Amino acid sequence: MNGIIVGAGIGGLSTAIAMRKRHIDVKIYEAANRLSPVGAGILVPPNAMIILGRYGLAENVRDAGVCIDSLTVFDSKGKKISKTPAYFSKNGTEYKTVAIHRSVLQSIFLDSLPSDTVITGKKCSHVNTGLDGTEVFFEDDTSVSEKFLVGADGLHSKVRESIFSNGKLRYSGQVSWRGMSNVKLTSKWITGLSEVWGAGIRFGFVPVDDSQVYWYATKLEEAGGVDENAAIKETLLDVYSEFPEPISEVISQTDSSSIIRDDINDLSPIKSWFSKSTVLIGDAAHASTPNLGQGGAQAIEDSWVLAEKIANSNSVQDAFEQFQALRFSKVQKVVNISWQIGKATNLTNKAACKIRDTLFRCVPSFMAKQQSRMMYDIPY
Repeated sequence: MNGIIVGAGIGGLSTAIAMRKRHIDVKIYEAANRLSPVGAGILVPPNAMIILGRYGLAENVRDAGVCIDSLTVFDSKGKKISKTPAYFSKNGTEYKTVAIHRSVLQSIFLDSLPSDTVITGKKCSHVNTGLDGTEVFFEDDTSVSEKFLVGADGLHSKVRESIFSNGKLRYSGQVSWRGMSNVKLTSKWITGLSEVWGAGIRFGFVPVDDSQVYWYATKLEEAGGVDENAAIKETLLDVYSEFPEPISEVISQTDSSSIIRDDINDLSPIKSWFSKSTVLIGDAAHASTPNLGQGGAQAIEDSWVLAEKIANSNSVQDAFEQFQALRFSKVQKVVNISWQIGKATNLTNKAACKIRDTLFRCVPSFMAKQQSRMMYDIPY
């Protein structure tokens, strides 16, 4: 059985790896003209590391990134709000979250696939799906047909747009900036992800190697804004001027041209992720805001379950139905919790922020562990 994957991001590449493990032939069609080292950092949490272990890639990822123990949230004065574990033990094995440059993770995935797996310069325009197969049409007036199609083309999925009329984007109210800083953190900061919450603003940072730090920042703001590249660092230094060190140093040691700005959206839940011989995975099916660091991890979980069901089902339709049945509940919990955290960090009233911080400090540790188990455990 042969298949098509649209999109060579984390979800598309991991799905191709999963398919090949089960002797299912697939090709990935990617809109970009070449797979260049773009983006900033990414967290690979324990649930993703468990799956990558099954693909034989966990050790490669650990060696190329930095293992972290915890996520610690501070208030704008540097006082701790909460600390949650970034590791999970399953069957006697401990899995830690790994912070890594996104392009390095992409390279690890690409290196585990045959060189002809990814075909670039193929921007999907629409698809025509049927019970016996799907045809994908590209903007260069070419098309391909196979037994099944996996839409892994992200939040703005052309595959989803072709097969469903629903699936609206929800703006979180936050704009985000992301970057890589050439700074060496002191020992206080090197074993975890640190995040500082203020009034309508937030800043997080984590090391990805000995001399590079991945950072992200959010601010309550109208969508659609544009930065002046020459002034972006000065703007960010001003916005986060009341936050404790090393935040100003992290910003200062970042190349302005590498800073990425995005409006933070997720996807309003859709009832079905598949139609006939076409299925959606990752952000194309269930995009969440990045507040739990689970976007890539949920796509990697999708890859395992989908490939397993295709390999062991009588038809792709049966496989897609079983895939969604196994994944839907967990994904929606992640989407909903992430959305609520974003709402909490959107508060701008300082008195309300103090109440928020106090409430988060009072969350019992067992509740944090329950949430971690929900996210990190792999029941399949």
